[in-house]
Amino acid sequence: MTNWKKKILNALISHYFTSACDAEETRSFLRLRSAKVFPEFEAASVEDKEAYLEAAQSLERRKAVKLSWEGQAEGVLLKTISCENFEKLFREAGRPFPRTEAEKTRAMLAAKLQVLKEALAGLEGDREQAQKVVTLLEFLSGHFGLREIGQGLNYKVMADLVLLLEFHFKPSQLEKITPRALSILLYQDSKHLEALPAFCNQFFLRLQKNIPVPDIAFMLRSYPETLISGKIVVRYKNAQRSLSNANGHIFGLPLETVQRISAIKPLRGWSLRPPERTALIIENKETFYALGSPQRHKAAVRLGYDCFLYAGGYPNRAVVALLKILAASNFALYYAGDMDPDGILILQHLCDFVDKPITPVKMDVDTFERYRPWARTLSKGMIAQMERLREDTKAIPGIGELVRHIEDTGLGVEQEIVDYR
Repeated sequence: MTNWKKKILNALISHYFTSACDAEETRSFLRLRSAKVFPEFEAASVEDKEAYLEAAQSLERRKAVKLSWEGQAEGVLLKTISCENFEKLFREAGRPFPRTEAEKTRAMLAAKLQVLKEALAGLEGDREQAQKVVTLLEFLSGHFGLREIGQGLNYKVMADLVLLLEFHFKPSQLEKITPRALSILLYQDSKHLEALPAFCNQFFLRLQKNIPVPDIAFMLRSYPETLISGKIVVRYKNAQRSLSNANGHIFGLPLETVQRISAIKPLRGWSLRPPERTALIIENKETFYALGSPQRHKAAVRLGYDCFLYAGGYPNRAVVALLKILAASNFALYYAGDMDPDGILILQHLCDFVDKPITPVKMDVDTFERYRPWARTLSKGMIAQMERLREDTKAIPGIGELVRHIEDTGLGVEQEIVDYR
């Protein structure tokens, strides 16, 4: 197949999936303007024009497409490329016909659903994840269609996903095994499992709007963690003993541990109406270790925060989960970050996760001017990131003025050079 044949077929197939709206085929034809397939036609070489037109005419001779020409004489200017035989279109491209693929996939999902429904009836112990698997297969067996096929979720991918969901049906089977070892167990391929999220993550996020879905985050081979310090007590879910950090040491918390925390309190007490609890979120690690380390000298300046949370730039899932726990535990939240587009965007990002204000610390024009001699020059691309800032972020006290100052000077101040004492 020539390169132009592939381009024409792929353009029509892309349009086919873009306009697909349900599992059943209701359209009778597709039509694309030639200028959309080959927008540089007018400026192209004679050889490239001839190759393109020959490819289009070859597909017409094979009854895969119909051509419409501008003017009276054929070959003067190709206007549109149409298709009325979708099965022929996909055969020419060497791809399975989506409607047949969707029907075949729904049948497979329905068969697996019936087996797992019977297994669910006799399942003992925790049934939450198993019920999510059954609910997901019920939904997919009725709704899987052309949209999913167009996203790359073909029969093979869905069969692989179902194999994982069957294993996921009993969460105990996922204990004490790495994703790559599990990949060999299920697919006889050590890296096959980690390729699935590329197809499945956005798919699952979309499904979450309609139904509860099983957690497949472990497939990512990602192990988010964060650091926290301060004289605090960490209370765990369904546990009698809490963790008391009486000396205010820095300790690390992986996401798995954060998800087991029910609340955090300052060591100074947990009353129903406590004095204000304060937590400082710190963007960069160097500053976190400087501010979050335990006080070693009695004469040192006290910053006045009950705890310190390391954000590590744009927050990972462990940071977000711990941030939500601090907010729910009635901490007033503060943030110290770079005075540049990324630093302010991270503040905006953090605010999106909690239903309470986050107050910036030393992120204002006065602090910027104090450290301006040591500021760094920002590229045009970095300054353009300011366009992503929303009006509600600019309305945070001091931030709007700081944004304008950064744009005017083209400079940014890194957090590590700021004295927070």
